[in-house]
Amino acid sequence: MAPSTMSEDAQGHFDLKSMIFSLVTPFMLKAVVLLGIPEMISKAGPLSLKQIVSRLSNVKNFQPDLLERILQFLVHKRALSEKIDEKDGETYYGLTPISKWLAEEHHLLLLCTHEYPMAAFQKVNEAVLDGGHAYEMANKSRVWEHDPGHGDEYVKLLNDAMVAWSSVTISLVLEHYDGFKDVKKLVDVGGGLGMCMGKIVEKYPHIEGVNFDLPHTVSSAPAFPGVAHVGGNMFESVPSADALLIKSVIINFSDEDCLKMLANCYKALPRGGKLIVIELIYSKEGPFEMDLDMIMIGFTDGGKTRRFEEHKALLENSGFGNVSLVAVPSKEQVIEAYKL
Repeated sequence: MAPSTMSEDAQGHFDLKSMIFSLVTPFMLKAVVLLGIPEMISKAGPLSLKQIVSRLSNVKNFQPDLLERILQFLVHKRALSEKIDEKDGETYYGLTPISKWLAEEHHLLLLCTHEYPMAAFQKVNEAVLDGGHAYEMANKSRVWEHDPGHGDEYVKLLNDAMVAWSSVTISLVLEHYDGFKDVKKLVDVGGGLGMCMGKIVEKYPHIEGVNFDLPHTVSSAPAFPGVAHVGGNMFESVPSADALLIKSVIINFSDEDCLKMLANCYKALPRGGKLIVIELIYSKEGPFEMDLDMIMIGFTDGGKTRRFEEHKALLENSGFGNVSLVAVPSKEQVIEAYKL
């Protein structure tokens, strides 16, 4: 009879395989997204396999057993729920707190499984040995420097993914942080399509809002009441205001680049002006934070997750003072700093 427990070496052997095979999870999520299944369930409620099949389009040689295996895998991963109906005996698949967001905001998933980021991760070993940045090595462009000529669909996907990344956090910040209430003019530095600034001005309509990002980014930004879109380069200059917002920007750049950008922010503020930073704070105890740090290696040119002390050092080395952490119930936190 085989032993009831494996040896440590044998367990390590299978643990390694599990780590290797874990790469399939985002691609199975991508498969159901492209099939439209989360959206189907979001609209109709829990569906059986037969009901899902009846809603699929462009079916040529359907493989129901293949789809059922994928659905069962995602149940195991808690991305779908299942319940067997006592009357008809059918298994009905529903959404979970994970797939609820997948139905609404799948852009980040499609971005991370796109061929450009995938190619970048093939170059990480070269970046370690030879210097440089994996994404640029693989794609001949930095991630934020793709212009529409590089592919309209990819640039749109990148912008939509950043909106999806920020939408929940900015709502939580506005619910639990009141540091915008006395601001007259606010510039969102690296604000992308302007969604965050739009939400801020919606809550505080007295604010004159400016969404500042690269020209090719703001050229496709939608209109928001009370928000002006301004194109430019934050490493060259930043529009002046009595307060600046930087959200999910510092994480994307090296210390050297951050110091350049923060120096321009310092110049743009009057004495007593406030800088509001919204960033993830790194912790070794947080698996999400460590996973994201590895994503930064593949996506960015020197970007990384940072501890609060590292953020504080960057801000103080750029001239800011009175740096403080304002906790909100989110993975990303608020850091305030002032031009003294």
